[in-house]
This record gives sequence, C-alpha cells and structure tokens, in this order.
Amino acid sequence: MPDAGNSHHTARPAQRRRQPTAMKRQGLALRFALIIGDRRLTEALQVVCVQDAVTVEFPETSVRIGLSRLLSEESGGVVLDCRASYRSDGRSPRETTRTWQRVLTGRPGALHQREALLREILAARSHAPGRIVVRPNLASLRYLAAAV
Repeated sequence: MPDAGNSHHTARPAQRRRQPTAMKRQGLALRFALIIGDRRLTEALQVVCVQDAVTVEFPETSVRIGLSRLLSEESGGVVLDCRASYRSDGRSPRETTRTWQRVLTGRPGALHQREALLREILAARSHAPGRIVVRPNLASLRYLAAAV
C-alpha cells in the first residue's frame, strides 16, 4: 500500500489537442454568404454560396450567379454573370433560360453589393412564367404621401 506522503503519480501521456481541420476560404461567394439568412429568401428551397457562385433554388426558378473580380476598377468591383432557369408551369414541357450581366462597383461583398445581388435574384424570380407579382399602386402611394 502506498504511503500517503509518498504517493506515486502515474505519468499520463500528454493529451494532444486536435488541430481544427483546415477550411478553404476562397472564392468571392464567401463575401456574399450573409444573404443566406435574409428574410426575403425564406421561400427558397436552397441557398448556396460556394467558390465563385451563388445559387438559389425556388420551386419554380433556379438562379445561378457567377462572381468575378472587376480588374479595371481601382477600388474593386464584381461582375455578376446571372442565369435564371424557369421550370415548366405544366403547359410547356421545356425549361426556359434567361442570362444577363451586371457590374457592381466597390468592395466585393459590401452591403450595397449584397443588396444588389438580392435584387437580381428576386427580379429573376419575378420573371418566372405564371408567377404573379403584386406591384404597388403608384396612385395609392401618392395618396398616402399626401396624407402624411
């Protein structure tokens, strides 16, 4: 029996802390990842920001936006290569596609660029065949402004 004043401590090998797995943080989409939680995209089935692309899937529309740096701007900038695919509404069996480009000036991923990206996504969705988009009546807005 070991003496209380002469206790033996069993030497344990030092536990090594596991290093976290290296994450790849590359591509412009990472700078736009905050749109994932935006309330305007709550109807989206999926929102993905990977590498240099943002993809948003709605029930009737698929929007893919490729991101590339605008090299001609001193302060930065991003080119959006947008592509929207509209699923069949039941009357025609084929999918229609629309493509366009936008140039955003400023620092990549800045608030105004994220807002512009969201506007492009939502505008693409509003062009889906059979989708009804309620636009505000300008006359009623004038009436409300006059009342204030």
